[in-house]
Amino acid sequence: MIPNLDLKNGKVLFDDFNLPETEALELHADELKEDMLQVEFPNGYILDIGWRPSFDLRGNFFAVVVKNFDWENPTYSAVAHNLTELRARTEEALLTIPN
Repeated sequence: MIPNLDLKNGKVLFDDFNLPETEALELHADELKEDMLQVEFPNGYILDIGWRPSFDLRGNFFAVVVKNFDWENPTYSAVAHNLTELRARTEEALLTIPN
């Protein structure tokens, strides 16, 4: 999981996020995949984090919030190019989820 991330009242459903913040992404290309972290929140919200395209260093992280499994119409969607940006986008995403 992303270190020191406050997930509020979320329940981690899937966590395969194993990227050290202190190392270059190039050293961990085999960890860059579409399904990295998924967190469920009350009222039908899900936070989904991953990398697209999987294993391709030219790709990007994504952070998406959906409600009631409506993946076609996310309530929040953002792209990040590195771990610093991903943390910021994830914190933004969490702010969109009601308590």
